[in-house]
Amino acid sequence: MSVLLALALGQTIVPTADLPSASEDPCTAFPVRASQPESGPSVWTTDELVGITDIGAPVGTPNQSVFGVSPDGSQIAFIVHRANPAANAYCLRLLVAPMTGGRPAIEVARSGELIRDDFPLRGFTAILAGWPKTHTPQWSPDGTKIAFLRRKDGTTQVWLAGPSGRTEAAQATHLPDDVDAFAWSEDGSGLVLSTRPSIRLAAEAIASEGKRGFLFDDRFAPQAANRPIPTGSAAPHYHWVSLRDGSSRPATEEEVALIVAPRGAAVPGNARGFQAGPDRYSAWLEPEFPARILSPNRLVLRAPDGRREVCDSARCDGLRSLFWSSSERALFMVQRTGWADSQTALLRWDIGDSAPKEILLSDDVFVGCAANANELICGREGATRPRRLVAIDMRTGRERVIHDPNPHLANIRYGSVRRFQLRLANGVESFADLVLPPDHRSGDRHPLIVVQYRSRGFLRGGTGDEVPIQALAARGFAVLSFDRPDFPPEAYLATSEAELRTLSDDAWADRRQVQSALEMAVQQAIGTGAVDPARMGISGFSDGGSTVQFALINSDLFKAASMGSCCEDLYSFALAAGPQFTDYLRDMGYRYFEPDAETFWQPMSLILNVDQVDVPLLIQAADSEYEGGLDVVETFSHNGKAIELYVFPGESHVKWQPAHRRAMYERVTEWFEFWLMNRANCDSSRAPQYARWRTMDGAPAAEQLLCSVASSADP
Repeated sequence: MSVLLALALGQTIVPTADLPSASEDPCTAFPVRASQPESGPSVWTTDELVGITDIGAPVGTPNQSVFGVSPDGSQIAFIVHRANPAANAYCLRLLVAPMTGGRPAIEVARSGELIRDDFPLRGFTAILAGWPKTHTPQWSPDGTKIAFLRRKDGTTQVWLAGPSGRTEAAQATHLPDDVDAFAWSEDGSGLVLSTRPSIRLAAEAIASEGKRGFLFDDRFAPQAANRPIPTGSAAPHYHWVSLRDGSSRPATEEEVALIVAPRGAAVPGNARGFQAGPDRYSAWLEPEFPARILSPNRLVLRAPDGRREVCDSARCDGLRSLFWSSSERALFMVQRTGWADSQTALLRWDIGDSAPKEILLSDDVFVGCAANANELICGREGATRPRRLVAIDMRTGRERVIHDPNPHLANIRYGSVRRFQLRLANGVESFADLVLPPDHRSGDRHPLIVVQYRSRGFLRGGTGDEVPIQALAARGFAVLSFDRPDFPPEAYLATSEAELRTLSDDAWADRRQVQSALEMAVQQAIGTGAVDPARMGISGFSDGGSTVQFALINSDLFKAASMGSCCEDLYSFALAAGPQFTDYLRDMGYRYFEPDAETFWQPMSLILNVDQVDVPLLIQAADSEYEGGLDVVETFSHNGKAIELYVFPGESHVKWQPAHRRAMYERVTEWFEFWLMNRANCDSSRAPQYARWRTMDGAPAAEQLLCSVASSADP
């Protein structure tokens, strides 16, 4: 028995049981080629939303290329994933499609378990994320194999598949650590790999330390783990693995360059988005004010003779990604622009021109882009259009669809979307999208649900994807998808995270600004005549959860609320996250356990304002976070307030398990229907839920409740 396994067994001090893993392949329920529109659904339900087939990671997560093009340019390989709530697993497929998009994509391999991304957080080495790690399938130099990452039996390795799909995929590497990135060697005889063995070694050292007990120190975050968490950086190690005999050795400097392009001494250390171009040109983004943490970026173009050309034109503001054309001396760019950066522009800068020119401007979002010849290939999604893989001609802006992973949704009825532009007194911009039911008629007034805190791309479930926008609209709600404003202007002078708060005399200036923009958006929604101001609810996750708190205390707009994480308050919030987080918050000006703490927290604390908050509150939290809101839950419960907490096991901040996503969609819909529509799902499985809710203060009486036909129900 390994040290790690022995420690895990020793942590179970109460009776527990694990459900048996689903033996059925999660892809069995889904055909390789999705049904055509005529056989698809016409009305959105939670099942349609949770079962969308995705390419790449959600908007707002690390933006990396999602496809690989064959050496002859005729085919494109990419991975799609689709949630299967019944199996609580994902169907992942490696697909190959013709670049022309003229024929359907074919499945060449199934890609195992979901590979979750990870990220460093406040000194912790690697925290697992709730979104998939984006990785690019890569073709062998001769075009006969496709290498891709596959996770099986708890390890992520490189596998090889043939582009025809007629042969089984085979595992190519067997390293002791997960593979993070890879590239083919130039002759195709091997693979260059990147791993982080220090993560495994640190975890093993901590497991051994447990024999004598753990010192409670800055390595602890109690709500995430009941043991220390590895801290510090995890430097990548690079290997070369032979495909002939499986042998491995450290990679040479030239081989490492196949994964990490060398920048050269002329590129500053704070540059990002570095791209080496043709004829020894290169380009990157660097901060205009290096000492500031919110500095705007500027585009730098470096010529072969070492000359730097900085784009000072406003045309270069808001650049996010850079790509060199593989067929011309031209730089392609993705830009955030327009009102509150709500639009995306695609730019082209031909070498020798004085400034870039705009090729395309859209309210859509473009993700996972990469250049191929004179086209930019991206995942593209809009407010009422899930993501598709498209190729955009960077001369004309014309688009062609390479692959639509959801053709069965083509005939579905969306709620209409109207965008509101908001400007605060200090000049800061924001916006919100009002979604009305598909069958809305002039004169109808609907209960309103606020969903937050970003409103970009396909209007799915808000940040965290927990509140089903289109399904709520189909159930008769108006939904206000609110995009919070950026920080107050003074925050852009900050040189540290602490200064983001302390530069203002008001510790809650950012929260007041968000509340002001929210109230403006709600009033515009009411002003359309389509919203009933007496029946409005609010939902929020992460920063949006803080917006919910502040709104419940500082306004009387809302009659019901839901949170996906809770709560930013006096006691548990800091303690559950551990000493390092508590120190971090104090550095930012928060007050904890000091004599003046209650005065500081008065505008924000649900605990201190329990007497005045009479809004029923549903909390659906991850088991790695729920402890941070226990002080609020106990205070509200003890004072007879309507509150209910659900805890989802094995979850991260952003919840990733399909069964949990469906349950959250369904429960939040039923919660708002109960409190704002006097409507109940009368499926017998829901009886205990409504028995609890009917005992809560302010709940509708049983005779006032109308039965509704649910979109789905747990067995």
